[in-house]
Amino acid sequence: MSILRNIIEEAKGLHGKPLKDLTVLAAQRDPYRLDTPANHDLGQWLRDAYDEVNAEGRRLHLRGLHYALVGRVELPNGKPYKNDDQTWLWLADKAAKAARYLGYLSWDALRDARNSPPRVFTPKSEDPFWWLSVGSVELELPTTLEPQMRLGGDLSIKPCRQVVIAEKQGVEDVLLPVCSHRDATLALPAGEISDTMVYELLRDAAKDGRPMVIHQLGDFDPAGNQMAVSTARTAQAIRDSQFPDLDLTVHAVALTRDQCEAWNLPSTPLKETERRADRWVAAMGWEQTELDAAVALSPNELADAIDDSLLQYYDDSLYMRDLNRRHRLLDEANANLKAHLGQERLDAIRTEAESKFDELQDLVDQVNDALRINPRAVGIEMPETPEVEIGDTACRYPPLIDPTMDWAEATGNLIKRKKY
Repeated sequence: MSILRNIIEEAKGLHGKPLKDLTVLAAQRDPYRLDTPANHDLGQWLRDAYDEVNAEGRRLHLRGLHYALVGRVELPNGKPYKNDDQTWLWLADKAAKAARYLGYLSWDALRDARNSPPRVFTPKSEDPFWWLSVGSVELELPTTLEPQMRLGGDLSIKPCRQVVIAEKQGVEDVLLPVCSHRDATLALPAGEISDTMVYELLRDAAKDGRPMVIHQLGDFDPAGNQMAVSTARTAQAIRDSQFPDLDLTVHAVALTRDQCEAWNLPSTPLKETERRADRWVAAMGWEQTELDAAVALSPNELADAIDDSLLQYYDDSLYMRDLNRRHRLLDEANANLKAHLGQERLDAIRTEAESKFDELQDLVDQVNDALRINPRAVGIEMPETPEVEIGDTACRYPPLIDPTMDWAEATGNLIKRKKY
């Protein structure tokens, strides 16, 4: 029995509920319901087909695998594998899901090419490090040549790895400044996020080691409402099967009915082909509003809503604490430098620096290397990472899933949202 099937069977026995009451997505698509003989056959078929057309063991993208299979393998029913939409959708929505979730293909065996390339902004951090500087050797001739310690890198690590996901790339101008300020990753797939992208986001979070928080944005309509459910269920299944030690929280932040009304956004008629229209309008009293409308008409309010959600997992006092701590560490380090090296050694460093200033720019790196010093040799220790403080901000957007919920409770939240 697969890991995911075992989880849903245990929840079934523990809570006395039938499988249908623990199934969030359609039974044939919910990752926890894929462990069937038919899907095992599909998974085995794709593994064998993948090996047959990829003897070199390269990492293929899913669309590329589709083209590689055309005319070279037969489908499980014995018919030739064709280059048509029906076969492509069957590969992407059925065979690939079965092979990955049931363990016949590793998640890293395929890369994403189903959507147009997403725009992803991910903040970078650098461990703190000490170096010895004489003025500003690397840039210009300084007016004074007083050797002193400098401290680079980030003194602290944000408490959570936060990710904002939006289905419309047009929101970048509004969201990127907010995400940059809060050190959050911004992922902008074209439409619903793919399984591959969700896996890669969780994989990076698991390597990072911090709790992961996803903030999902979408249109206020049946598809946008479902998008948060699909993201959460896919992330939940990938976490359970691939990264069980990862703390995962998912919020559906925008758009909501309250936001549409408060921001005076227009309600547009749903498409005639929308089968969920009657149930949606009866439950919501509203037809649909696109995220693009919020970007155009209420960009500041949308940015504030995202910032509020991110702030729940962000230590707002960290910047000033780091700044004050950096000044204190620098004062202590330079006092230790003078005490341990003495004036004669400092004068020698100053003289050495002066002798290099008139040389060509390509010697600057040599100067900096000559000035490097082991901080421990002069009694300076590397700063420790401080404890961070979060949790005081009221939760305006309650999470769909978080680490405090048991599996059945999280599943119930997703089913409740799906049913409006």
